[in-house]
Amino acid sequence: MWSNFVITLVGVGAVAYLVRGDVRTGASTLRRNLKVIRGWLEEQGSAAQQASKQDVKQVGERAAPGVKPPEKEPPVPP
Repeated sequence: MWSNFVITLVGVGAVAYLVRGDVRTGASTLRRNLKVIRGWLEEQGSAAQQASKQDVKQVGERAAPGVKPPEKEPPVPP
């Protein structure tokens, strides 16, 4: 009877030891992957921001070539 209990404890302990190592490895891999994904997102965000600025300039040039839009609206006379 005790031999089955001891074998079960050893088996459970071995599984816990192996799972603990897998969890550590998985967590470090996840952290590394998140850093890479965050870098990709930052690159895409900056590229999209630059592209939208260029699009706005192009739209303004096409709408009124050679004419700059006013910075502020002129004051309305009373």
